[in-house]
Amino acid sequence: GIARLFPGKDVVLNTNRFIRLLTFPAILKKDLTIRNQFVFHLSQQYPDRIIQFIWINPARLYVIEDLEEKYSNWKFKGIKLHQCIDKFESDSRMMYRIAEFARNKHLPIFIHLYLKEDVIKFIKLAQDNPDTNFIVAHLIGMEIFADSGNKFPNVFFDISPTRMTSRQRILKALNRFGADHLILGSDTPYGSNNLKTNIEKVHRLKISSEQKELILGKSIQFLLGI
Repeated sequence: GIARLFPGKDVVLNTNRFIRLLTFPAILKKDLTIRNQFVFHLSQQYPDRIIQFIWINPARLYVIEDLEEKYSNWKFKGIKLHQCIDKFESDSRMMYRIAEFARNKHLPIFIHLYLKEDVIKFIKLAQDNPDTNFIVAHLIGMEIFADSGNKFPNVFFDISPTRMTSRQRILKALNRFGADHLILGSDTPYGSNNLKTNIEKVHRLKISSEQKELILGKSIQFLLGI
C-alpha cells in the first residue's frame, strides 16, 4: 500500500484534495437524510452488529434541531463529520454547538479533517470542549497534535485505512497518546478486506496483549459506554 512507500507521512492529509475531487460527483447526489435512515434501519435489523452514528453537515441550516429530532427517534450513538465532502470550518460557531449537543448526550464526534489549517482549528475546538469526546479519522494530523505538546485526553484516533496508515505512525500515536486512545477502523466500503488486514496489522505489532485489546475494541467500547 501507499503507506509502505511513505511510512512516516500523513498520507490521508496529503491526499485530501484529491479525495475531494474524486467524491465531488457523489456530493451532488448525496442525501444525508436517506443515508442516515438506511443506517438506522440496518441498526434495527442487526442491533448486535451495527451501531449507528449520524452523518451531519454543519454548514446546513437547522443542524441542532435536526439532531434533536433524530436523536429522540433513533437514539444514535455518535456523530460523523467529513470535511472532504462537506465544506465547513472546524472551529465555527455551529461546531461549538454540535460539541455541546454531543457532550450533553454523551456522544463521541467522529471527524475527517481536511487540511493542516483545519487540524489546527480543530485542536482549539477540542481544547475548548474538554468534556466532549472526539475521534479523528485515519490518524489525520496526528503529528500536529503530538507536536503541540498537549495531552488531549478527549481526542481519540482511528487507524484506518490499512493501505494509507503505516505501522510506524500507529506506533508513534500509541507512544504519544496511549493504546486507549487508538481505535480499530476499516474505512469500509473503500478498499478491499480493510477490516481483516487492519486486525492482522494490529496483531503483528510488537505491543502487549492488553494494548492490542484496547485498540481492537475496548477503547471504542469505553467511548460508547457498552
